[in-house]
Amino acid sequence: MINLQDVTRGYRTTFQKQQPASVTTMKRLKDSVYWLYFQYMMITCCTELEPWEQMTAHVIIATVVSMLVFTAYVFIPTHLGVAFRFFLQLLLK
Repeated sequence: MINLQDVTRGYRTTFQKQQPASVTTMKRLKDSVYWLYFQYMMITCCTELEPWEQMTAHVIIATVVSMLVFTAYVFIPTHLGVAFRFFLQLLLK
């Protein structure tokens, strides 16, 4: 039976060693993080900016994202509690 990966990459010889699963997992993780950073740079068009403009844009974006996360952390549990009490009150009537 022919393996498609062997055909596309060339046949594996018995002398070639396979990398451990942890190495390939770390490589995939590194590649994924790099890909996400590349997407972020393309979406925000930061590649077109000068280095000091990039730093300013990164600081502003990080500030806005951290404020959104903090606001969600503070207010979402309160709103969920109010909604839970409201629907519980409707069920008990």
